[in-house]
Amino acid sequence: MPSIVAITGAAGYIGGRLLTRLLQESDAEALVGIDVNPLPEPRGDGASSGPSFIPCRLDIRDPSLAETLARYRVDTLVHTAFVLFPPPRRLREMAEINVGGTENVLRAASQAGVHHVIFLSSTPVYGAWPDNPLPLTEEHTPRPNPDYPYAVHKAQAEALVCRFGEGHPDRVWTILRPPGVVGPHFRGPLARFLRSSRSVIIDGGRAPGQFIHEDDLVALILAVIRARAGGIFNATPDDWVPWREMWAAAGRATLNVPWVVACPLFGALWWLGLLGHVTHPGQVRLARYAFVASNQKARRVLGWAPRHSTVSALSAFYQEGDAV
Repeated sequence: MPSIVAITGAAGYIGGRLLTRLLQESDAEALVGIDVNPLPEPRGDGASSGPSFIPCRLDIRDPSLAETLARYRVDTLVHTAFVLFPPPRRLREMAEINVGGTENVLRAASQAGVHHVIFLSSTPVYGAWPDNPLPLTEEHTPRPNPDYPYAVHKAQAEALVCRFGEGHPDRVWTILRPPGVVGPHFRGPLARFLRSSRSVIIDGGRAPGQFIHEDDLVALILAVIRARAGGIFNATPDDWVPWREMWAAAGRATLNVPWVVACPLFGALWWLGLLGHVTHPGQVRLARYAFVASNQKARRVLGWAPRHSTVSALSAFYQEGDAV
């Protein structure tokens, strides 16, 4: 395990779960949490009770990020900070954070001598297209749907990470591509939308989809950190399930919305912010066409294996919600 690990987005969902796991199990000397939002209190000196924790309230666009990484001698940086659900008037800011922020993170890593950079991307970079193979592998070129900003930004950020690697052959870079991530700790507007009375399917829900359990994704990130493994890895479960079957198996009633209605309907809901801005019209395509991906490379190279299926990950999320 590296001596100093930093996490951007450490107050967020995945960054927070990774931080918790590292504080519990890591033999790293220290963990540095970077986020604009409140973080846990500093703890320990790393001598007897696991790694010490250093919180840094900092925007990933801040030019002083390089100084912060250098000050704490960070050798591994996990970049999870990203904006997912902006209101319409904040799309420009979303790009500044997602793409410009990633560029600043990589610049800071370069200047501070960070040895290993891990970027959390997403399978929507492949795009949801009718001619997609089943499943997609890391050999397929990203072609995000141009009307979905989140996927476009992830693809642009991936290109920046690859350029960082080309410019620093002595460093290690890793890109992880999970689908939707769910589990007992999933919160926020999308979680509330998924727990609404009915689960939405498009054109009968025949296209397959995937979800990965939060614990499986964190376990893969830990495997990458420990192995210093570079390259691109799909972070997916072993299975993919048609949306209508997925929701039925999770015990959910469904609401079928035709494609011709779905885009204008959910576009209007997004503009009005009635569902927490999680219904961008570009997302509708993700439930119409398959963009599921294989995890065989991660299994082969890292010896990682997910413990949860798509349905069991969803079930863990809904069971937790029922218990609250």
